[in-house]
Amino acid sequence: MCLSESRNPKPGGLKKVTMKNIKNRVSIIIGGSGGQGILTVGKTIALAAMKQKLEVSYLPSYGAEMRGGYVYSSIVISSKQEIFSPISSELDIGVFMNEKSYKMLVSHLRKNAIMVLNSSLIKAFQNKNFKIYKAQATEIAEKLGDIKNANMILAGTLGNIINKCFFKFNISSLYAGLAEIMPNKEVFEKSKKSIKTGWELIGNGQCQQND
Repeated sequence: MCLSESRNPKPGGLKKVTMKNIKNRVSIIIGGSGGQGILTVGKTIALAAMKQKLEVSYLPSYGAEMRGGYVYSSIVISSKQEIFSPISSELDIGVFMNEKSYKMLVSHLRKNAIMVLNSSLIKAFQNKNFKIYKAQATEIAEKLGDIKNANMILAGTLGNIINKCFFKFNISSLYAGLAEIMPNKEVFEKSKKSIKTGWELIGNGQCQQND
């Protein structure tokens, strides 16, 4: 793994992330329920990758229910090689907005994969085989003025994890991707602020990491 941190991180911060074993490909699954903006996160990440001229494949999936049913996005991004499928049997990163999606999708992660959890809604999880980041995305979004932007908090966190653990991934490209799917200026600015907040959670001790 590229993260070099203490086994029992103290309140106030993680040790500095070191750039070791940088990979040129990352496979991601983002899961949640209808209405949580999961597809928006997937589109934003995929468009951001395209803005950086990276290879990317994106596959959204959702249940028949309009709200409350499962929703997830599968994304594969590569900095060097062509991608032939958006589906992978062993995923590198799982981003989960609620317990239902976590329980349904966690088995698809490889050993030592990274998990990003919305700890506002996910209280019980296993950490035996994963590197786990917990972010109180719902609560943070509410403090920023719009609880609906919890998904954008995790989009920013995910973007910075890709940047630090796999290959260069710019926050400016996230903003550019977001602009394509959110033409309303007021909505865009709120979402942009949430992405920036989520991005900054990595490395400043506010996004707790457990081994």
